[in-house]
Amino acid sequence: MKLDRIGKIAMLLALFDEEEERIIKEKFKNSRIKVAVTVIYGLTTQVKENFVKSIIGCAIQNRIIERDSVLAHGVVHAALDSLQGVLHAVPVDASIKMKVGIASDGNWLAVALYGDSALYPLTNHERGALSIMHLTR
Repeated sequence: MKLDRIGKIAMLLALFDEEEERIIKEKFKNSRIKVAVTVIYGLTTQVKENFVKSIIGCAIQNRIIERDSVLAHGVVHAALDSLQGVLHAVPVDASIKMKVGIASDGNWLAVALYGDSALYPLTNHERGALSIMHLTR
């Protein structure tokens, strides 16, 4: 499998199970491309309150970006754009659980989400989104 585009890498991280995720992480262990994965879940209002902080924290902890306001700004935009993509038609206080894949080549950053949303367990359905932003210095 050719993994040369950060959007594709981030989306696959969000889609893949833990074993497949480990393979991708190992592939990029000593690469210029940095990757990370996290999970978000809860009611939409709770997720909206904490999502950006969680993604910035994940990006910093996994050395995708340095602790820098300009770089964090790019992460904020990519995170919000991808979150809007999965929540655009979700009613308030629906339950969501999303796996988040983050990938960056140092110039561009991708945030991908994939998971489920539901107002009631019987109405569960899949959602996904991808956003890519330029990291400027």
